[in-house]
Amino acid sequence: MKVLFHVVETQKWEDTLSNAKDIIDTIPDARVAIICMSKAAEIFIKYSGIDFHGLNDSPRVKFIIGKTALRKNNISEAELPNFIEVEELVITKIAKLQNEGYAYIRL
Repeated sequence: MKVLFHVVETQKWEDTLSNAKDIIDTIPDARVAIICMSKAAEIFIKYSGIDFHGLNDSPRVKFIIGKTALRKNNISEAELPNFIEVEELVITKIAKLQNEGYAYIRL
């Protein structure tokens, strides 16, 4: 199973991370991509050990953020935790992942 979580709002992070953790914990072959856009990037402005439920250490989970979200929130790539992948256009990344069979979820 492959699941893509699309996070646009800051207040949706906790639910997204909780659901992703449930999937990783209960489905041994699951792969999860969490794409952050827009205001949801605000959590990285003052990153200080936000609880990612251990997902940041899982090889089965990818965290992805777009350059536009970084720019609009005045965040430099150097400020991001090392487990975050930066994409030029996340909307294109979403389409590619869906084409690869990822189920799209936006809470």
